[in-house]
Amino acid sequence: MLELFNLDTYNTVSAAIVFVYGALIGSFLNVVIYRLPNERSIVWPGSACGTCGTPLSWWENIPILSYFLLRGKCHTCGSTFSWRYAGIETLSALMAVALLQLCGGVSWQYIYWFIFYAYLCVVFFMDFDNWIILDSVSLSGAAVGAAGSVLLPARADFAYFAVPWLNNLASSLIGALAGAALFWSIQFLGSLLMRQEALGSGDVKLAALIGAFLGWQCGLLALMLSFVLGAFTVPVIMLIQRKGARVPVPLGTFMACASMLVVFYGERILNMLFYWPLYY
Repeated sequence: MLELFNLDTYNTVSAAIVFVYGALIGSFLNVVIYRLPNERSIVWPGSACGTCGTPLSWWENIPILSYFLLRGKCHTCGSTFSWRYAGIETLSALMAVALLQLCGGVSWQYIYWFIFYAYLCVVFFMDFDNWIILDSVSLSGAAVGAAGSVLLPARADFAYFAVPWLNNLASSLIGALAGAALFWSIQFLGSLLMRQEALGSGDVKLAALIGAFLGWQCGLLALMLSFVLGAFTVPVIMLIQRKGARVPVPLGTFMACASMLVVFYGERILNMLFYWPLYY
């Protein structure tokens, strides 16, 4: 019976526990997404209604549930608030469970990928809402990704040194440099040929973050995949808005989605690319 509570393995009870923790972290990510672009502290003051400023009580601050208990309205002034708060909390909770299944339990690898998700979630909504990717997010993420890689199982994309953690660190550093160099080259060539900014500097630094977490091989795969996602999505947006209209693209949102796809399916995609048509 005690094994039911062992978070080192995937089971219903451990999934329920990480679901709760994921929702709590999702609540914190909501604060980060809203406050960082406005240059406000993410620690103080506590959460409050955005309309009347009334501080939220504990029962108004329960992740996911509070939205339904309050029916999407402030208990004091009755103003509505976005469903997205509960949506991000739910997404984070589900991601916590999905990563638990991927990693087979709570381990450093699990924590590492969930931290990566947290960075990408902040980037996705920040870029979607404000068209910015803050240096404080990208650069701190790149540092965390590189430093944390030394505790991961040995990666298969770099095996020059005899010590596994050193190979992991080298892969992360090469991935960060390669990602930033690739996007800087696209930015430079776009400015040179089209006489306008093809990519923002925030995208370049985000590429370094992704490369640091995923390593050079999967990192470059994620960055390439982000362009594929954009190529399929942007025409749909153009058709919905207005045929022929030029649509500015928040590339960070596609980079974030592509990176999480690679976390779950990167090895399969690489095997398919390297061994096609022999891949089954």
